[in-house]
Amino acid sequence: MKDVLIFGSGSIGNHMSYACRKNGMKVYITDIDPKALIRMKRKIYPKRYGLWDNQIELINYNNLKNFRKKFELIIIGTPPETHFNIYKFCKKKINYKKILIEKPIINYSNEYLNNFKKMIKNDLVFCGYNHSISPSFIFFLKQILNDKNIKKININWCEAWAGILNAHFWLKNEFDSYLGDYKRGGGALQEHSHGLHLLLIILKKLNINFRKASMKTNYILKKSKNKSYDQFSSIFGFDKKTYFSYNTDLFTYPAEKKITVTSSSKKYEWQCNFKQNLDIVKISTNNETKKIKEFKKTRSSEFENEIKYILKLNNISQKNKSNLNPKLAFNTIDLIKGIFKNEKK
Repeated sequence: MKDVLIFGSGSIGNHMSYACRKNGMKVYITDIDPKALIRMKRKIYPKRYGLWDNQIELINYNNLKNFRKKFELIIIGTPPETHFNIYKFCKKKINYKKILIEKPIINYSNEYLNNFKKMIKNDLVFCGYNHSISPSFIFFLKQILNDKNIKKININWCEAWAGILNAHFWLKNEFDSYLGDYKRGGGALQEHSHGLHLLLIILKKLNINFRKASMKTNYILKKSKNKSYDQFSSIFGFDKKTYFSYNTDLFTYPAEKKITVTSSSKKYEWQCNFKQNLDIVKISTNNETKKIKEFKKTRSSEFENEIKYILKLNNISQKNKSNLNPKLAFNTIDLIKGIFKNEKK
């Protein structure tokens, strides 16, 4: 049985614990807040999965430096501003083979952003943009790459706070954690960075360099005392005869997570969570839908597939070819950093 160590017992820590157990792994989980571990065991995990799993071992954070185990995988599922320090700690104190860092890989304003890029380069580190390896998106990507006349790409990745806070039921509101502070990694662009990450994958596959594209951006901040976040953000770009746009917000209900790609003769649509537990891909010609492919899933299976996928990647070459490679994750943050360049850190 392979061992996994998870940092953070919030929403993602619970998802990952269950996913690792479904993949037959022994789970060790830690949190800087002992009360959070208790909440996980007594409330979050049983509420989501029906029963606590005794193959999940809760570890006191202060005892980690003396922990003598070799882990197949470490998962960092803590707030973005903590990712770099936890990664450094793991490199110095923990024996591991691979690391998975939840998205975003770091908050855009972090002073150690460039140091993080250098340290991670030759390590088996991945970032948790699991939509990019979903069967539905991989199928969608293959369809559009077969079309040599792509004219327009549009992505809407929008979800109201209600859906997010439902997964974090212990929070009073968005300002009760980093989620309501864009400098710490919250706000629409960073919380919804899945969509931005998918846009960069598509642009890369189409040989469009986002750094050289002509772009305009816009965002609206919502403030409360000393915290603020972008509640709406948009990007409009053009390069190599291809127009692209990205919209994200924190007030759309029900959520919309959709990519539309238009060529000179066809329209391709990928919709995440078209219905509960269902992604779809549509292909239309002359405004007539010619093909619809459905992809059944569960919320849990998204994380289970991610863990299974990472367990198969065993060298730097495989890491670099993966959609979960950290370079793509850092590119996502670089784009966000460029959008907020005029804001004070």
